[in-house]
Amino acid sequence: MSRTILVLGLALGVMAPAASAQSIFSARGFGVPVAPVDARAHALGGIGIGLFGRNASFGNPAELADFSFRGIVATMQNSSREAELDGATAKTGSNRFPLLRVIYPVSPRLTASMGYGSFLDQSWSVAVSGSEVLDGETVTVRDLLSYDGGLAQFRVGVAYAVTPSFAVGIDGGLYTGKVNHTLTRVFLDNAPSGINHVDQSTSWSQQAPLVSAGFRWDPASVLRVAGSVTWAGDLKRSFDDQTSAFTDDRIQMPLQVAAGVSAFLTPGLLGTVSARWSGWSRAADSFSQASGPADTWEYGAGLEWSRASFGGAGIPIRIGYRRAELPFRFEGVTPTEWAATFGIGFQLARTAFGPLGTIDATIDHGRRTATGTGLGESFWRFTVGMGIFGR
Repeated sequence: MSRTILVLGLALGVMAPAASAQSIFSARGFGVPVAPVDARAHALGGIGIGLFGRNASFGNPAELADFSFRGIVATMQNSSREAELDGATAKTGSNRFPLLRVIYPVSPRLTASMGYGSFLDQSWSVAVSGSEVLDGETVTVRDLLSYDGGLAQFRVGVAYAVTPSFAVGIDGGLYTGKVNHTLTRVFLDNAPSGINHVDQSTSWSQQAPLVSAGFRWDPASVLRVAGSVTWAGDLKRSFDDQTSAFTDDRIQMPLQVAAGVSAFLTPGLLGTVSARWSGWSRAADSFSQASGPADTWEYGAGLEWSRASFGGAGIPIRIGYRRAELPFRFEGVTPTEWAATFGIGFQLARTAFGPLGTIDATIDHGRRTATGTGLGESFWRFTVGMGIFGR
């Protein structure tokens, strides 16, 4: 995408409805990664691996072994952004559901799960205004180009507690989604009689298998170590328009390796650090050199104070920080993202096996940049999650 189009994209962001406009960084490759984590993990670094306590995130299937009760966890996220390029600015916003997961302990050692989570967002829009000569008349036109869709992930898995301090897990499923591409030309001044606009649409579905395996180990009562590997097959894109100039194709998806450590620094104070590597460069042959993907690293850290309470309900307080590289480049530059987070939780009807209800909320502020391109984006995000559990 040229710098001119980027400026026009910022202009459209002002006009687009807040619920549908997405990050301008979604305009490259498959878009912007969206972590499939619950609100607690989002507050503690955003990677979601190696956390003491219940962790319903997709980061490590082995950590499901910590659930003694069956239940359901759902997360919703609202975000607002201000994008800028060479002095031009625009504000946009969006709503999404990063995680929905059902958890079912089959036996004291075996826990099963099924869930649906986010992976990549590829929704963006641009507008271009100009003029054309039709039948000797100069006609003012506006071209609207929009992409709507992305990739989500569906997973089914199990975790097995080999011992109280060591568990393994595996899950499998699909990356799946659909993208709608629409080009609309709107005729403004001196429009031809009977013609208001012309639409051209293309859509495609995309799908790839995935398998993830992991472990979690507590070498001491105050220390947890965890790791996971996620393999994905080729992404197959099937174009719905049989007359399209595009053909069905396959693109290699990344191998991902993640690890995390958490420890109680003092009674009630949990600290955690985590990292993830994603091998996006294996898909580079399917993109231009300027926008093609590169291998990326993500890092996260956080603190959780769990001794606060109000009216008999536990109120954990959390802070965190995350820094990440985005996979798809702008003008040969790998964009980066950072975010600082603050979160709070409410634990209801606590039992010896954990609370029967949880409500977690996180607010974070961060920024995305592509150094040297003049393109930047600051954002605020509000994430809220709920968990309901029972025998």
